[in-house]
Amino acid sequence: MNKQKTKNTTGSGTDRNAITVRAPFKLEEDEKRRFIRIEITDPLNYSVLKDRAGSYWPKGDGPSYTGSILNISAGGVLIVSQAPLQEGTLVIITMNLQDVEVIKNVIGIVKRSEQDENDWLIGIEFITRESLVDYMTSSEFDMIPDDVRSFDQHLREILNNYVTRKRISKEG
Repeated sequence: MNKQKTKNTTGSGTDRNAITVRAPFKLEEDEKRRFIRIEITDPLNYSVLKDRAGSYWPKGDGPSYTGSILNISAGGVLIVSQAPLQEGTLVIITMNLQDVEVIKNVIGIVKRSEQDENDWLIGIEFITRESLVDYMTSSEFDMIPDDVRSFDQHLREILNNYVTRKRISKEG
């Protein structure tokens, strides 16, 4: 589990001439679009926010585990872990981005949990902070720190720190 691996996910497309990217990110191009390649490095850490039995840890002090990323996209992550989690468990995830930034407090819900020999395959869907109201009471929701957000919100914030937008003026 402690082997360091890197998984790639692709950020959103970019305007042809409107942005440049500072290290460690790279602006890549194919025939159709330009994009920023994002590298997420193992291990992924996660802790239980709320389990199916109703136990609740709003400050991120719930049971914590480590997993290896098998697949990641903007919508979620598939990991292998030695610890089982029930479907429907809410988790808080921490990931290393480009070995430079740490993405903390990403909200997810376990959508799949299957035993595979000695390990567990766990599929976690990234969800938004707003969707938490479907899984908890309003008083539970009010106890969650403001920095607990979706993967997309965290990623946008980090990328905005590394992306430089050029001012484009139309002459005419």
